[in-house]
Amino acid sequence: MAVTKIYERGKMNMKIAKIINENAKKFSPYLNTYVNHLPMGQLALFKITSDIEKVAEFTKHYLETHQIVPVKKEYKQQESIENCLGKRELYMPCLDLIREKMEVEGVNDTISAIINKYPLALSSGLFHTTIRLAYAVEGYKLDKELKEEIARALSYNVTGYRKGAILKRKIAKEETYSEMEKLMNEQIVKETKELEISRNNKIKKLYQSPEFLKLGFVIEGSPKDKVEAILQILIPAFYNSNSIVMLHTITGLHATIVLKEYFDNYEYALDVLTSTALTHILTQEDLSIKLVNTKLDESFTKVVKSASNSTNVHTIKIAYSCQELDKNFQAEGLKYAINNTRTKEI
Repeated sequence: MAVTKIYERGKMNMKIAKIINENAKKFSPYLNTYVNHLPMGQLALFKITSDIEKVAEFTKHYLETHQIVPVKKEYKQQESIENCLGKRELYMPCLDLIREKMEVEGVNDTISAIINKYPLALSSGLFHTTIRLAYAVEGYKLDKELKEEIARALSYNVTGYRKGAILKRKIAKEETYSEMEKLMNEQIVKETKELEISRNNKIKKLYQSPEFLKLGFVIEGSPKDKVEAILQILIPAFYNSNSIVMLHTITGLHATIVLKEYFDNYEYALDVLTSTALTHILTQEDLSIKLVNTKLDESFTKVVKSASNSTNVHTIKIAYSCQELDKNFQAEGLKYAINNTRTKEI
């Protein structure tokens, strides 16, 4: 595929909204068994570079190297958004319903209504539904023409719905690391991890285990305490494995923070994120939260700039998330995580 030529006398003549919209309206968020990352990669790259030309180059490369599934042009209309829940084949009729809802209720109220109606859906599709919605919101703040991207992201949120679970045991922020080490060694976790079944089925098994739901934990305290505590686990889990799953727990956390103003109960949303993130990473066979020396001589800005030159969408996304998380939480290892991804290129 070729991206539309968008140069005028050697200079770019396009806004970020146009370059996202012109491609996102053509393609499904579903890439067979994978995900269409293009709109997320475009926004993340623009946020860390403010360089529309670089976004255009990335777009061209992505379109040339991925066979993205086009949206259906013919489909049967649905009577309600609820009819579309968890049914990816109904993405387009769901999108029509969400557009109608947004015209009546407005953008912000529509976002709030949907994410609060399905609070256990934060981790749907390896957190991608939440991530795309958060990126759409970030884009909408830059350019109101990305209202349509919010509608697409909400349709993806509904049709990609997969219910997670919430853990109930509350621990202090200071206990997070030691409690995670204990949880990793619990019999139910070790047995589930070793099963010869898919990761999704391992996750379901843990969600359905009364023992695991009792042993697992969330962090008590303020939202800042909750975020800082879970980062103590997610960052080393990622840099020790370079796993795509670990990466998405971090970008999923960032997405949840971006959406905080839309949740009726933001603290509860962070508990759902913690519960689902821990459950996801506990299925990783080589899971390690061993702490290493994360000191780097390069500045955060230089590491992010280097990552922005990658054509790997996940390198770009983790750079964006870590940059934003660093602004408010300065967690140890965020810069190291970007650098680790950049050098290994997932």
